[in-house]
Amino acid sequence: MSQKKGSLDFLEGVTDEVVEWRMLNMDSELVTANLSRTIGPGIRSTLSPHWTFNAKRGDGIVPLNNILRFETFGVHCPLGTKLQQETRLRLVTTRDDNGKLKRGHLAMNCELFNKDADSRLRVGRAEFWMALTRPLAPPGQHRPTDVPEAIRFLEEHEATESDLVSRGIESYRCRTTNGGQAFHDTMPLVFHMDRSDIYRHINTAVYMNQAQDYLALLYHKVGGDAGRLRFREIMIYFRKPFVPGQAAEVELDFVEYPDRFHGAVRFYHSEREGGRSERISMAMETRGPLQ
Repeated sequence: MSQKKGSLDFLEGVTDEVVEWRMLNMDSELVTANLSRTIGPGIRSTLSPHWTFNAKRGDGIVPLNNILRFETFGVHCPLGTKLQQETRLRLVTTRDDNGKLKRGHLAMNCELFNKDADSRLRVGRAEFWMALTRPLAPPGQHRPTDVPEAIRFLEEHEATESDLVSRGIESYRCRTTNGGQAFHDTMPLVFHMDRSDIYRHINTAVYMNQAQDYLALLYHKVGGDAGRLRFREIMIYFRKPFVPGQAAEVELDFVEYPDRFHGAVRFYHSEREGGRSERISMAMETRGPLQ
């Protein structure tokens, strides 16, 4: 059931992008973790005519990454390929009995096509759940009490059981099925200043790249050929951010099948004397072929 707060169900946009070298691997396949280089600008282009958010101005509310899903399909996509991005945004909220906002998300679905191909070949897709928050507010005041005025023209939707936001962070684990071989490890990690971003915490791409590198290292340690890994699907859940100087304890699951793999990574805050945090701070799940 929808909250009848606005007059528009969805906000849609179409943007163009060109494939840059940082988006590709050596086989000219799109690197799944780097899709944000094209998807991020597409989101801002769709939103900016309506909402020019800024954490340092106005109400200080911005949409921050909460739960993301990226997928690529191994399509040959040479340098300079023209991409077309189709974006659809909806507003998803939870309110209490008095109508006060408890949780708000901008949920985005994106399809990425090769514009140079006659058939409009789909080369990637993404789903972003961006939490409405005030990242620079004092402790205890990060969560806004209402939807920003600029986007109240959007109708408020309720989350469904099939939405990413309805899946708990504890479920980001690997379970062996159909004859797969499972491996596990735990590794330490500490973040330095150049891993941070303007919102004063560690950047989204850092977690994805570090998680992939740790999974590749685990696979190498157990005798696998890490050069075979293609991280074609990534889901990542941010619950509590890290800042420069903080350490993490990182749990790894890796399941090898004859022609594919399944991996999961969980980051816990790690204190010098107090051990690791009880709850998971960030988790990622990934799948792909072994080629």
